[in-house]
Amino acid sequence: MNFLPSLTAWQFAAAGALLALGPVIIHLLNRRQYRVVQWAAMDFLREALERNRKMLQIRDLILLALRTLAVLLFGLALARPFFSSQQEEFSSGQPLHAILLVDNSLSMGFQSSDAIGSTLLAKAQDRARQFVELLPSGSQISVIPLCGSREGYSPDPYATHELASEAIGRIAIVDRQGSLLGAINEAKKASEAAPELAKRIVLFSDAQQRNFRDLGSQGSLADVPPMQIVDVGTGVGDNTWIADIKLQDGLADIETPTTIVVTVAHAGTEPRQNIQVTLALGETVIGEKTISLEAGASQREVDFEYVFSTLSELPEPQKPVFVALRASLTPDRLPEDDERSLAAPVVAALPVLFIDQYGAESEDPIKGRLGETRHLRQLLAPRTSRSEQPRQLVRVEHITPAQLTQELLAQSRLVVIAGIEAPGEMTPLLRDYVRQGGQLLIAAGADFNPARWNEDAWLDGQGILPVPLASEAIGEVPEVAGANLQPFNLAFDSLSGESYFQLAGVAEDDLRDLYSEPFFFKAISADARGETLETLKKQLAARLVAELEELATIHTRREELAPREARGELSAIEQQKLHDDADRLKELRPTWLVWATSQTTSDEDLLPADPAARARKIAQLVDREVPRVIARYDDPAQSPFLIERRMGRGQVMLVTTGVLSSWNTLPKTNAVLVFDRILRSMTEATLPRRNFPAIDKLVLPLPSDDADLSVQLLRPKQAGLPEPLDVGYIGTEQRGVTLASLLDRGIYEVVAYRTTPLASGTSDPADPASDEAAQAVVWRLPIAIAGDPEESELAPMSQTKFEELTAGSKLRWVGAGDEISLAGTAIRGQYSWWYLVLLVLILLLVEMSVLAWPTIQSDRSSAAVTTFPLAQARPQ
Repeated sequence: MNFLPSLTAWQFAAAGALLALGPVIIHLLNRRQYRVVQWAAMDFLREALERNRKMLQIRDLILLALRTLAVLLFGLALARPFFSSQQEEFSSGQPLHAILLVDNSLSMGFQSSDAIGSTLLAKAQDRARQFVELLPSGSQISVIPLCGSREGYSPDPYATHELASEAIGRIAIVDRQGSLLGAINEAKKASEAAPELAKRIVLFSDAQQRNFRDLGSQGSLADVPPMQIVDVGTGVGDNTWIADIKLQDGLADIETPTTIVVTVAHAGTEPRQNIQVTLALGETVIGEKTISLEAGASQREVDFEYVFSTLSELPEPQKPVFVALRASLTPDRLPEDDERSLAAPVVAALPVLFIDQYGAESEDPIKGRLGETRHLRQLLAPRTSRSEQPRQLVRVEHITPAQLTQELLAQSRLVVIAGIEAPGEMTPLLRDYVRQGGQLLIAAGADFNPARWNEDAWLDGQGILPVPLASEAIGEVPEVAGANLQPFNLAFDSLSGESYFQLAGVAEDDLRDLYSEPFFFKAISADARGETLETLKKQLAARLVAELEELATIHTRREELAPREARGELSAIEQQKLHDDADRLKELRPTWLVWATSQTTSDEDLLPADPAARARKIAQLVDREVPRVIARYDDPAQSPFLIERRMGRGQVMLVTTGVLSSWNTLPKTNAVLVFDRILRSMTEATLPRRNFPAIDKLVLPLPSDDADLSVQLLRPKQAGLPEPLDVGYIGTEQRGVTLASLLDRGIYEVVAYRTTPLASGTSDPADPASDEAAQAVVWRLPIAIAGDPEESELAPMSQTKFEELTAGSKLRWVGAGDEISLAGTAIRGQYSWWYLVLLVLILLLVEMSVLAWPTIQSDRSSAAVTTFPLAQARPQ
C-alpha cells in the first residue's frame, strides 16, 4: 500500500501550505523589539509582568500552531486526498471508475460471419456490456467511442449500468482510423472525472497493426496508465475496397468526354474474381466493368468516360456545378468501404489569361508570329472561337504585358505567362493576385531574359518567382549552337510519384517511353539548392512574423476604436489612423478577386502567445511556402524542369524551358499533354472545395447572400430527414453555415429553399403538410466525405508482436478466450476529507477557547475582589 496520500487537486494543498505561512509571519512581526525607557513607577509592575510573560508566550505558540494547522488541513481537505494500493484480487465491495473505449473505426464494420449484425463492432459492444455487468454496485462508467460520434459524447461517467449499456449500444461505425495513442489520450481525459474511484481502462478493438504504429514514436510507455486491450478481431485480413475516385484531369465540361478513374485495391491470401465495378451519377448508373484482382496486395485503375451534357443543372460561365459521383463494387465482408463518392466539378467558360510577346492583336500564324502560349491555349481551348462556345471549359483572354490590368486579373482563375523578356511592372499586381488564391504559371522560351526576370520578379523571395534565376542559361537553341548542340532529356526518376505525370491505365515502361521523346536544347538555370532554400526560409520567417504582428496590431486597434467610432467620438488623428490601417490592410490582405471567398482574420493571422507554439506555427507557415522541385532534367547538374511554390492562398509554377519555341521538341510530342494536366489542376485549385475526409466541423461559405433562403442538410444515412442549418456571417461579407459531425462516408447535400406564398385557396386541408406557402429549391451543394483508404488494409496485430512492442508497460492483451480483469489499483480513504473538515472546525473552536480563556479568568478575579470587602464588613 502507498502510505503517502494522492491528491485529487494538489493545487488546493499547495495554496493551503502557502497561506499557512501567514500566521507564522504575523507571529514573527509581533516579536519586534521595543525601546527601553526607565520609569520608576514601572518597577512596581515588573514583578507581575514576569509572572505572566511565560503564560503569554505559551498561549501565542498554541494559537500559532492551531491557526497554521487549520489552514493546512483546510487546503488538504479541498485537495481531497486518498490512498491507493496494488492488490492481486478484486474486491467486490469497492466501486470502480470503468473507462470503456470502443473502437468504432471503419474496419470494425467487418462481418465476422454471415449472420445479420455480426460485425466486429457488435462483438465489441457485447463484450463491453458483459464487463459492465461485472462491475460492483456504485461504480461509474465512462463510455467513449474512440473515433468520435455523430451524436457527440462526453467523457463524464454514467452512474448506472443501464445508462452505460445504452450508451454502448448507440456507438456506430464512422469513416475514421483509430489509434492506441488516441485511446490513451482519451482515457487520461476521462480519468479526471471521479478521481476518488480506482480506474479500470479497457479498449475494445480489432487490433489492426496501424492502430499500434505510433508506439515506436513514444519511446517509453512508462507513463501510460494500466490498460487492457480486448481483441475482438477475427485474424482475417482479406478485403477489397474502393481506394480512390477522381477525374483524371481534375475538371469536366459538358462538351468533351471526361475520364473518371476508379482505383480498386485488394489485400488477401486469395485472388478476387469477377468484381463488378459500378459508377453512378447520383442514382443513375453511367458505367459498369468487371475486373479480377490477384492474391496479395494488388491494385487496379478502372477508367470510365462520360460526357456531362445531360445534367439537370448546367454550369453557367464562371459558376461551376458539382455533381455527385459514386463508385461501388461487389460487396464483401467489409461493405463499409465498397463504395466511395466524389463531388466532381463541371465548369464552363472559366476565364484564363494568357500573356506572351504578341497577344491576340499582333499574333499572325500566316506570318509566323506565334505567341509562346499558343500550344497551351490550344490544349485548354482547342476551338478557335471561344465566344461561340460559352459552355466549354475555359474562356481564353490573350494579351501582352502592357495590356494587363487589375480588372482582367480579378476575373481570371489562371494566368499563364510565357516567352516575355521581363515582367516589369506586372510583378506587384501578379503578386497580389496569387496571394488571394490565383494560380500563375511562368514559362521561359522566346525572348525570356533570366537576368531581367531575376531583377524584376525575385525581390528576395517577395516577388513572383519561386526561386532565383542564374544569368547564364543551360545549353543553346539549335540555330545558335550549330554543330555543338548538346540536347538533354527529362529525368524519369524525378517524375515518379508526381500525379501530373501519371496516366490512368498506362504502365511505367510506357510512361518512360513517353517522357523520353522530347529533347531539350535550352533551359534557364533555377537555383533550388539547399542553401538557397534555407536562406529563403529565414527571410520568410522574418517577413511572416512582422506581417502577422502588424495585422494583430491593426485588428486590435480597430476593435478598440470601433465602439467610439459608432458614437462619433473619434478625434481627427484617430480617424486618420483608422483610414491608414484600412489602406495597409488592403496591402497585406488584398480582396479584389471576384471569385475568391471572403478573407477574414482567421487562425492563420493570429500568433500564439506561447513561445513554443509560436515557433511551431511560424515553422508550419514557412514550410508551406518553401519551393518544391517537381521534375528535373538528366543533365549532370540535375537542373530543375518544373518548380512550384505556394504564396498566400495561391501558387506559382515555373517551367524552365519554352512551350513553343525552338528551345525543345516538347510541342511535337505527346508529352506536351502533361501541361493540360497541370493547367487543369491549377484551375481546379481555384474552385470551392467540396471533398473532405471525415471531420467534426466544416464551415461552408454559401454561393448566395440571399437572406430569404432557408438552408438544410441531408445526410447520406438519413435520407428524407433534413436537418435545418443556421445561416450567419463567417467573414466580413461572407455568409455561410457550419456543418457538424461529418463522420459517415457518402454525399451530404446542403439545400437552399425559398419560401413563397401560395395563391388563396390552393392549400389542401386534407394534406397536413400543405400550408399557405411553398418551398422552391434554389441551389444544392454536394459535399463528399471519404476517409483514408489505408483503413481498409486489414493487417491484424498478433499477441506476440504486441507484447514485444509493449514490453515493460502497463498494457495487457486480452484475447478471445481470456477474461477482462477487474483486479488492480484500489482506492481507500477517498472520503477522509470530511474528517479533515471536522478537524478544522475543532481547531477553530479550540482557538476560540484559548482566546476567550484570559477574559473568563479576568471576570472571575474581578468578581472575587468585589465580594471580599463586603464579607469583612458583615457584623459578628
